[in-house]
Amino acid sequence: MGLATAVRRPIERTIRFGVVSDPGQLRLRSAGATTITLVLALVVLYAVTRVLGQPITVAMLGTVVAMFTSFVVKDRTTRDKLITTALIPGPAVAAVSLSAVLAQHGKIADVGFIAVLFTAVWVRRFGPRGFALGMASFISYFFALFLRASPSQIPLLALSIVIGVAVAFAVRVAFLREPAGAELRRLTNALRASCVSVLEITAPNNAGDSDDIRRGLERLANTALMIEDWLDRNEASIHLSVTSDDLSRRVFDAQQATEQLVFALDRLDRAWPPTLGRAMLAVAATLHNSPSDQQLRAARKVVSVGTADPVDQTGVALHYAMRTVAAHTALHRVAVNAVQAPPSTKNVDADDDPDDPSTVEGSWISRLEPSTRSAIQVAIATSIATVLGELVSPDRWYWAVLSAFVVFTGTTTRGEILTRAGHRVVGTVAGVFAGVLLSALVGQRPVLQLLLIVVCVFFAFYLVTIANSLLVFFVTILLAMLYGLLGTFSIAVLEVRIEETLVGATVGIGAAFFILPTRTRQNLVEKVDDYLDKLDAVIVASVDSVAAPGSGVDLVPLARELDTALQDTITAAKPFGFGPTTRARRGTARLVRVLETCDRAARSLAKAGISAAGADADTAPRAETIDSLRAGTDLVRSSLSSLREVVRGESDEYEDGLDESDPAGAFTFSGRSPESGATRAAVRALNRLDHAAALTRVPV
Repeated sequence: MGLATAVRRPIERTIRFGVVSDPGQLRLRSAGATTITLVLALVVLYAVTRVLGQPITVAMLGTVVAMFTSFVVKDRTTRDKLITTALIPGPAVAAVSLSAVLAQHGKIADVGFIAVLFTAVWVRRFGPRGFALGMASFISYFFALFLRASPSQIPLLALSIVIGVAVAFAVRVAFLREPAGAELRRLTNALRASCVSVLEITAPNNAGDSDDIRRGLERLANTALMIEDWLDRNEASIHLSVTSDDLSRRVFDAQQATEQLVFALDRLDRAWPPTLGRAMLAVAATLHNSPSDQQLRAARKVVSVGTADPVDQTGVALHYAMRTVAAHTALHRVAVNAVQAPPSTKNVDADDDPDDPSTVEGSWISRLEPSTRSAIQVAIATSIATVLGELVSPDRWYWAVLSAFVVFTGTTTRGEILTRAGHRVVGTVAGVFAGVLLSALVGQRPVLQLLLIVVCVFFAFYLVTIANSLLVFFVTILLAMLYGLLGTFSIAVLEVRIEETLVGATVGIGAAFFILPTRTRQNLVEKVDDYLDKLDAVIVASVDSVAAPGSGVDLVPLARELDTALQDTITAAKPFGFGPTTRARRGTARLVRVLETCDRAARSLAKAGISAAGADADTAPRAETIDSLRAGTDLVRSSLSSLREVVRGESDEYEDGLDESDPAGAFTFSGRSPESGATRAAVRALNRLDHAAALTRVPV
């Protein structure tokens, strides 16, 4: 039995790591669809070119377009994804035709390439569809230029593109046939796996530290946001016995209760007492994917013992263990394929673009659309990269242009572009060494080379969201295998790829820093501003709900908007992690930790507001309690306002509402302690918010 347990636990942890690192298997399915599209398109197009007596290059173009079509289409709904996929042949065929015609006029083709690159970036202003169509035109022009297509080949190349996109469309339809409820089940399973993973870090015999806990909670928050994203694209009542709003609240409760339990356990500096050990076993039982009703009842019975009076830290942990069991039990009670409820009336398109460019103040550069600024930068960078790339290698100059273009993909600030360029260089250098080694081991074995190409495609697109350098690494290995398959492999070719990549990346960085630059710090300040605005909205709405119970207001959407704003802020802060100065790195990391702490306290405050919203109106706090609550709220908002000024650089001094003699609380109540649990929870949350805001001085 001991041996079986010793073998089973590592396997379970490995499986759970896979689930946590890829919630809902979305990356796995995306990479799988892209790989299957590549293989099917290659097989079909190879057969077609053999029948028509055409060279393999015709099949290669359609295959590449099919592969990128599968990957770049990122619309939110199934219908929009299919429409975008069906539209791709238009710009792709137009780009190929333009490339084939201009290629007959020498350097004019380079000018056309730069124009296509400018347009491909500019159309990103139209959202995911604009991004996909722009990338399709870029890829098509690039490969038509690379394959030296002639005007006489345009009809065949157009046919190849249409067939390739048709294959991508068919694979997408096949992958989208899965019921949306199955995706939701995988996401809720991932939510539970994330909870187990972060709770394990707090176990007495675990060596995890605060950074491990922070990363675990970040994964948990990301998984919860992915469920919210699913709710934006689907109606829960079609698949479950609850409405979308109800499911959103249950997920919010489960996430928030687990986070509070994690921090309560982390504060225990000794082994768990038997009562807490039994409670944690009950929590673990509710975090299984398919517990029986008997197991859920038993778990609730275990945690209901000894949790009424959390007078010490163990009692606090027991209290949150009870809440965690209750929250996850409620999530388990959601039945699949049950009676359909009326559709939700929420408008997911409302306020999609709150930053109207016409209202932005500042210089003419700041008033430019981000896509326009990037398009101008790309046009200038690729022009310079074309000239310098041809000086390095007249036959391989396009790698420099490609690198200069790619560093702008998905980036908006100088720091992001610098990070992307660094990833590309590192991935290329590592990929060259790996490609040379694999080419020496594989030799001239076409079947094995093709197999490695397919494997590289899968891992490139599976790992791209983790690090762009991994995408470049596997693509470089793929090129080595492809050159070997075509009989043109040489170390010199891969060396040129490194040189051209360095040229393109350097030019891209230069364009980002000196041509219509967007400062990374300015972007971070804007994200922090947006976060603090949403935090203020949560505070005001939650306190209003606690002060006037029974309002029925739903605070979960506000809390989720706050979570999204935090993730945007964390993304904006990432370039500072590679900054040249220790002060900037440490200051930004400290700011992020402060905002994460504020976020957790704000969710507790929102939870108190939700509880009060469903209570009876006669449970309202006493007048003096409300006055004290609002006074404390004003102190918290004042502290956050001061924090905002420091982040903006408008003030060097941070003023907070805390009394140095009482750092644990910003305000207290006069008279008796309030009877309402929601009121007490709101007070604790406000104190934590003010204390968290006071933990920073000049952050960046």
